[in-house]
Amino acid sequence: MATDKPYLLMTFSVLKRERLSPSFLRITFVNEDGLSFTSWGPDQRVKLYLSEPGTAPPRLPLTEWNAAWQKLDPGCRTARRSYTIKNVRPDKAELDIDFVDHGVEGPASAWAFHARPGDLLQIAIPNGNYIGQPMGYEWRPPEGVSRLLLMGDETSLPAISNIWERIPETVTSIDCFVEVPRAGDDVAAGEMASRITWLPRYEDPPGTKLKKALGYSQMPELSQLKRLHGLEKSVAPNERMWDPAPDTSGPFYAWVAAEGGAVKFIRHALMKDCGLPKSAVSTMGYWYLGRPFH
Repeated sequence: MATDKPYLLMTFSVLKRERLSPSFLRITFVNEDGLSFTSWGPDQRVKLYLSEPGTAPPRLPLTEWNAAWQKLDPGCRTARRSYTIKNVRPDKAELDIDFVDHGVEGPASAWAFHARPGDLLQIAIPNGNYIGQPMGYEWRPPEGVSRLLLMGDETSLPAISNIWERIPETVTSIDCFVEVPRAGDDVAAGEMASRITWLPRYEDPPGTKLKKALGYSQMPELSQLKRLHGLEKSVAPNERMWDPAPDTSGPFYAWVAAEGGAVKFIRHALMKDCGLPKSAVSTMGYWYLGRPFH
Protein backbone atom coordinates (compact mmCIF):
# COMPACT_ATOMS: atom_id res chain seq x y z
CA MET A 1 0.00 0.00 0.00
CA ALA A 2 1.26 3.48 -0.91
CA THR A 3 2.69 5.46 1.99
CA ASP A 4 2.23 8.91 0.40
CA LYS A 5 -1.51 9.23 1.12
CA PRO A 6 -2.40 10.40 4.64
CA TYR A 7 -6.01 9.24 4.32
CA LEU A 8 -7.58 6.30 2.51
CA LEU A 9 -11.25 5.48 2.01
CA MET A 10 -11.84 2.09 3.59
CA THR A 11 -14.91 -0.10 3.89
CA PHE A 12 -16.08 -1.04 7.39
CA SER A 13 -18.93 -3.18 8.64
CA VAL A 14 -20.88 -2.83 11.87
CA LEU A 15 -19.69 -5.30 14.51
CA LYS A 16 -21.99 -4.16 17.31
CA ARG A 17 -24.03 -1.21 18.57
CA GLU A 18 -24.51 -0.24 22.20
CA ARG A 19 -26.31 2.55 24.04
CA LEU A 20 -24.04 4.57 26.32
CA SER A 21 -26.55 7.10 27.69
CA PRO A 22 -29.91 8.68 26.80
CA SER A 23 -28.23 10.64 24.00
CA PHE A 24 -25.27 8.51 22.89
CA LEU A 25 -24.79 5.37 20.84
CA ARG A 26 -21.46 3.63 20.26
CA ILE A 27 -20.91 1.61 17.12
CA THR A 28 -17.95 -0.72 16.77
CA PHE A 29 -16.75 -1.22 13.20
CA VAL A 30 -14.43 -3.79 11.69
CA ASN A 31 -12.36 -3.18 8.57
CA GLU A 32 -13.38 -5.21 5.52
CA ASP A 33 -10.41 -4.31 3.28
CA GLY A 34 -7.52 -5.76 5.24
CA LEU A 35 -5.85 -2.33 5.17
CA SER A 36 -3.84 -0.66 7.93
CA PHE A 37 -5.42 2.36 9.63
CA THR A 38 -4.61 4.44 12.70
CA SER A 39 -5.43 7.51 14.79
CA TRP A 40 -2.85 10.26 15.27
CA GLY A 41 -4.52 12.35 17.97
CA PRO A 42 -7.23 12.19 20.65
CA ASP A 43 -9.53 14.37 18.52
CA GLN A 44 -8.77 12.56 15.25
CA ARG A 45 -11.29 13.43 12.52
CA VAL A 46 -12.58 10.97 9.97
CA LYS A 47 -15.24 11.28 7.25
CA LEU A 48 -18.14 8.87 7.15
CA TYR A 49 -19.85 8.23 3.81
CA LEU A 50 -23.34 7.15 4.78
CA SER A 51 -25.94 5.34 2.71
CA GLU A 52 -29.65 5.12 3.38
CA PRO A 53 -30.32 2.78 6.33
CA GLY A 54 -30.23 -0.83 5.21
CA THR A 55 -28.59 -0.14 1.85
CA ALA A 56 -24.99 -0.63 0.74
CA PRO A 57 -22.80 2.47 0.25
CA PRO A 58 -21.46 3.31 -3.21
CA ARG A 59 -18.02 1.83 -3.77
CA LEU A 60 -15.98 5.02 -3.96
CA PRO A 61 -12.28 4.54 -4.80
CA LEU A 62 -9.58 4.09 -2.17
CA THR A 63 -7.94 7.37 -3.20
CA GLU A 64 -9.42 10.44 -4.94
CA TRP A 65 -12.77 9.46 -3.47
CA ASN A 66 -13.90 13.04 -2.95
CA ALA A 67 -13.74 13.80 -6.67
CA ALA A 68 -15.66 10.61 -7.39
CA TRP A 69 -18.25 11.52 -4.75
CA GLN A 70 -18.71 14.99 -6.23
CA LYS A 71 -19.47 13.45 -9.63
CA LEU A 72 -22.33 11.35 -8.30
CA ASP A 73 -25.88 12.44 -9.05
CA PRO A 74 -26.84 14.75 -6.13
CA GLY A 75 -30.18 12.97 -5.96
CA CYS A 76 -28.54 9.68 -5.01
CA ARG A 77 -25.24 10.87 -3.56
CA THR A 78 -24.51 9.36 -0.16
CA ALA A 79 -24.33 11.78 2.78
CA ARG A 80 -20.99 12.43 4.44
CA ARG A 81 -20.26 13.67 7.93
CA SER A 82 -17.18 14.33 10.06
CA TYR A 83 -16.76 12.33 13.26
CA THR A 84 -14.13 11.69 15.93
CA ILE A 85 -12.59 8.28 16.47
CA LYS A 86 -13.31 7.22 20.06
CA ASN A 87 -11.17 4.09 20.17
CA VAL A 88 -9.02 2.33 17.60
CA ARG A 89 -7.71 -1.25 17.80
CA PRO A 90 -5.63 -1.80 14.66
CA ASP A 91 -4.56 -5.26 15.81
CA LYS A 92 -8.21 -6.33 15.59
CA ALA A 93 -9.04 -4.04 12.63
CA GLU A 94 -11.66 -2.37 14.87
CA LEU A 95 -12.66 1.16 15.73
CA ASP A 96 -15.39 2.77 17.84
CA ILE A 97 -17.35 5.89 16.91
CA ASP A 98 -19.87 7.54 19.23
CA PHE A 99 -23.03 9.03 17.71
CA VAL A 100 -25.44 11.52 19.23
CA ASP A 101 -28.87 9.94 19.01
CA HIS A 102 -31.35 12.29 17.31
CA GLY A 103 -33.52 9.40 16.20
CA VAL A 104 -34.08 9.61 12.45
CA GLU A 105 -33.36 13.34 12.26
CA GLY A 106 -30.26 13.80 10.12
CA PRO A 107 -28.46 11.24 7.97
CA ALA A 108 -25.80 10.23 10.50
CA SER A 109 -28.20 9.77 13.41
CA ALA A 110 -30.67 7.92 11.17
CA TRP A 111 -27.91 5.61 9.95
CA ALA A 112 -26.72 4.89 13.51
CA PHE A 113 -30.30 4.47 14.75
CA HIS A 114 -30.96 1.74 12.18
CA ALA A 115 -27.46 0.20 12.12
CA ARG A 116 -27.25 -3.55 12.51
CA PRO A 117 -24.30 -5.97 12.49
CA GLY A 118 -23.03 -6.44 8.96
CA ASP A 119 -24.16 -3.03 7.66
CA LEU A 120 -21.48 -1.36 5.54
CA LEU A 121 -20.15 2.16 5.16
CA GLN A 122 -16.97 3.80 3.90
CA ILE A 123 -14.73 5.89 6.13
CA ALA A 124 -11.92 8.24 5.09
CA ILE A 125 -9.43 7.35 7.82
CA PRO A 126 -5.70 7.85 8.49
CA ASN A 127 -3.53 5.44 6.54
CA GLY A 128 -1.58 3.23 8.93
CA ASN A 129 1.31 3.07 6.43
CA TYR A 130 1.60 6.83 5.93
CA ILE A 131 5.09 8.12 6.71
CA GLY A 132 4.47 11.86 6.39
CA GLN A 133 3.24 14.52 8.81
CA PRO A 134 0.15 13.43 10.76
CA MET A 135 -2.96 15.59 10.35
CA GLY A 136 -6.67 15.79 11.06
CA TYR A 137 -6.46 16.62 14.77
CA GLU A 138 -6.10 19.86 16.76
CA TRP A 139 -4.99 18.75 20.24
CA ARG A 140 -1.51 20.27 20.38
CA PRO A 141 -0.87 21.61 23.89
CA PRO A 142 2.22 23.79 24.19
CA GLU A 143 5.35 22.46 25.78
CA GLY A 144 5.33 22.89 29.53
CA VAL A 145 1.60 23.64 29.75
CA SER A 146 0.36 23.79 33.35
CA ARG A 147 -3.28 24.92 33.06
CA LEU A 148 -5.94 23.60 30.69
CA LEU A 149 -9.41 24.73 29.74
CA LEU A 150 -11.50 22.13 27.87
CA MET A 151 -14.93 23.12 26.57
CA GLY A 152 -17.32 21.29 24.29
CA ASP A 153 -20.77 19.93 23.66
CA GLU A 154 -22.07 16.45 22.94
CA THR A 155 -20.32 16.34 19.55
CA SER A 156 -16.90 16.76 21.16
CA LEU A 157 -17.38 14.46 24.14
CA PRO A 158 -15.47 11.56 22.50
CA ALA A 159 -12.52 13.88 21.86
CA ILE A 160 -12.59 15.33 25.39
CA SER A 161 -12.75 11.85 26.90
CA ASN A 162 -9.72 10.85 24.82
CA ILE A 163 -7.86 14.04 25.76
CA TRP A 164 -8.27 13.23 29.46
CA GLU A 165 -6.24 10.09 28.83
CA ARG A 166 -3.35 12.14 27.39
CA ILE A 167 -3.01 15.03 29.83
CA PRO A 168 0.66 16.11 30.01
CA GLU A 169 2.41 15.49 33.32
CA THR A 170 3.16 19.21 33.62
CA VAL A 171 -0.55 20.08 33.99
CA THR A 172 -1.57 21.08 37.52
CA SER A 173 -5.01 22.62 36.90
CA ILE A 174 -7.88 21.72 34.56
CA ASP A 175 -11.29 23.25 33.98
CA CYS A 176 -13.52 21.07 31.82
CA PHE A 177 -17.10 21.94 30.80
CA VAL A 178 -19.29 19.79 28.56
CA GLU A 179 -22.80 20.79 27.48
CA VAL A 180 -25.04 17.78 26.80
CA PRO A 181 -28.70 17.41 25.82
CA ARG A 182 -29.89 16.09 29.18
CA ALA A 183 -28.93 14.79 32.60
CA GLY A 184 -27.69 11.22 32.51
CA ASP A 185 -25.45 11.73 29.50
CA ASP A 186 -22.41 11.89 31.76
CA VAL A 187 -22.24 8.09 31.79
CA ALA A 188 -21.12 8.24 28.14
CA ALA A 189 -17.73 9.48 29.39
CA GLY A 190 -17.12 6.36 31.44
CA GLU A 191 -14.59 6.71 34.24
CA MET A 192 -13.75 10.26 33.12
CA ALA A 193 -17.26 11.49 34.00
CA SER A 194 -16.38 12.60 37.54
CA ARG A 195 -13.68 14.94 36.22
CA ILE A 196 -16.03 16.91 33.98
CA THR A 197 -18.44 19.72 34.86
CA TRP A 198 -21.66 18.69 33.10
CA LEU A 199 -24.04 21.26 31.67
CA PRO A 200 -27.39 19.66 30.72
CA ARG A 201 -28.98 21.89 28.07
CA TYR A 202 -32.58 20.65 28.20
CA GLU A 203 -34.62 23.21 26.20
CA ASP A 204 -31.99 25.97 26.07
CA PRO A 205 -30.46 26.87 22.68
CA PRO A 206 -27.18 25.07 21.91
CA GLY A 207 -24.19 26.79 23.46
CA THR A 208 -26.11 28.73 26.11
CA LYS A 209 -24.65 26.84 29.06
CA LEU A 210 -21.15 26.72 27.57
CA LYS A 211 -20.97 30.49 27.14
CA LYS A 212 -22.07 31.09 30.71
CA ALA A 213 -19.58 28.51 31.99
CA LEU A 214 -16.69 30.81 31.13
CA GLY A 215 -17.64 32.93 34.11
CA TYR A 216 -17.36 29.97 36.47
CA SER A 217 -13.86 29.00 35.44
CA GLN A 218 -11.29 29.28 38.20
CA MET A 219 -8.46 29.97 35.78
CA PRO A 220 -6.79 33.31 36.63
CA GLU A 221 -6.54 34.08 32.91
CA LEU A 222 -10.36 34.13 32.72
CA SER A 223 -11.25 36.13 35.83
CA GLN A 224 -12.49 39.12 33.84
CA LEU A 225 -14.96 36.94 31.92
CA LYS A 226 -17.38 36.89 34.85
CA ARG A 227 -18.90 40.09 33.48
CA LEU A 228 -19.72 38.44 30.17
CA HIS A 229 -22.70 36.38 31.33
CA GLY A 230 -25.54 36.55 28.85
CA LEU A 231 -23.57 38.36 26.15
CA GLU A 232 -24.54 37.06 22.70
CA LYS A 233 -22.50 37.13 19.51
CA SER A 234 -23.46 35.83 16.09
CA VAL A 235 -21.56 33.70 13.61
CA ALA A 236 -21.40 34.71 9.98
CA PRO A 237 -23.24 32.23 7.68
CA ASN A 238 -20.07 31.03 5.96
CA GLU A 239 -17.56 31.45 8.76
CA ARG A 240 -15.77 28.34 10.03
CA MET A 241 -14.22 28.27 13.45
CA TRP A 242 -11.47 25.79 12.74
CA ASP A 243 -8.27 27.49 13.74
CA PRO A 244 -5.63 25.21 15.26
CA ALA A 245 -3.04 26.74 17.54
CA PRO A 246 0.56 26.36 16.38
CA ASP A 247 3.04 24.51 18.56
CA THR A 248 4.65 26.90 21.01
CA SER A 249 5.54 27.13 24.68
CA GLY A 250 3.28 28.60 27.33
CA PRO A 251 1.56 27.83 30.64
CA PHE A 252 -2.09 28.01 29.51
CA TYR A 253 -3.97 26.18 26.74
CA ALA A 254 -7.65 26.13 25.79
CA TRP A 255 -9.25 23.51 23.54
CA VAL A 256 -12.82 24.32 22.47
CA ALA A 257 -15.09 22.38 20.10
CA ALA A 258 -18.86 22.78 19.84
CA GLU A 259 -21.58 24.49 17.81
CA GLY A 260 -19.99 27.19 15.65
CA GLY A 261 -21.83 30.17 17.11
CA ALA A 262 -20.87 29.21 20.66
CA VAL A 263 -17.28 28.60 19.58
CA LYS A 264 -17.04 32.05 18.02
CA PHE A 265 -18.32 33.61 21.25
CA ILE A 266 -15.82 31.69 23.37
CA ARG A 267 -12.94 32.38 21.00
CA HIS A 268 -13.71 36.11 21.10
CA ALA A 269 -13.86 36.03 24.89
CA LEU A 270 -10.56 34.20 25.23
CA MET A 271 -8.57 36.17 22.67
CA LYS A 272 -10.16 39.61 22.67
CA ASP A 273 -11.45 40.02 26.22
CA CYS A 274 -8.74 38.01 27.99
CA GLY A 275 -5.96 38.84 25.57
CA LEU A 276 -4.80 35.25 25.22
CA PRO A 277 -2.47 34.66 22.25
CA LYS A 278 -3.57 32.54 19.31
CA SER A 279 -0.99 29.95 20.32
CA ALA A 280 -2.92 29.33 23.55
CA VAL A 281 -6.32 28.68 21.95
CA SER A 282 -7.55 25.90 19.63
CA THR A 283 -11.15 26.32 18.49
CA MET A 284 -13.23 24.09 16.22
CA GLY A 285 -16.80 24.56 15.03
CA TYR A 286 -17.94 20.94 14.90
CA TRP A 287 -21.39 21.88 13.62
CA TYR A 288 -23.61 24.90 12.91
CA LEU A 289 -27.15 25.42 14.05
CA GLY A 290 -29.52 25.30 11.08
CA ARG A 291 -27.15 23.88 8.48
CA PRO A 292 -25.38 20.58 7.85
CA PHE A 293 -21.66 20.35 8.39
CA HIS A 294 -19.82 17.95 6.09
